[in-house]
Amino acid sequence: MKKRVLIIDDDQDLLEMYGHKFSSQGFQVEKAENGAWGLKRIREGNFDLVLLDMAMPAMNGIEMLKAIQEEKKTKSNIKIIALSNTALDEELKEMKHCGADLCFIKIKVTPGELCEEAVKLLDS
Repeated sequence: MKKRVLIIDDDQDLLEMYGHKFSSQGFQVEKAENGAWGLKRIREGNFDLVLLDMAMPAMNGIEMLKAIQEEKKTKSNIKIIALSNTALDEELKEMKHCGADLCFIKIKVTPGELCEEAVKLLDS
């Protein structure tokens, strides 16, 4: 059975790029353009992985991480990879503290590397 990933990002180009890469690696991909829509999809679906941007309208990434933690009480298998545009140590610490399994700076990770990390995370 294919692993299901929900990609939440307000940047259409990144949604398409990540979506294409994860699809090509055998994932079933769904996308959401903002945090509020992403949370709705998490509540409706049964995802293995959430790829989450930190800077979004309607609900930012930290708010999303906190909301996902509530969902994880009933859907404990969800893994979260958080992506940030900044390299601030405080933000990375907060992302981990709020429930991100892995955190990456967007400009420091390729879609291929991100996909490889996702596979490792899901296999752990």
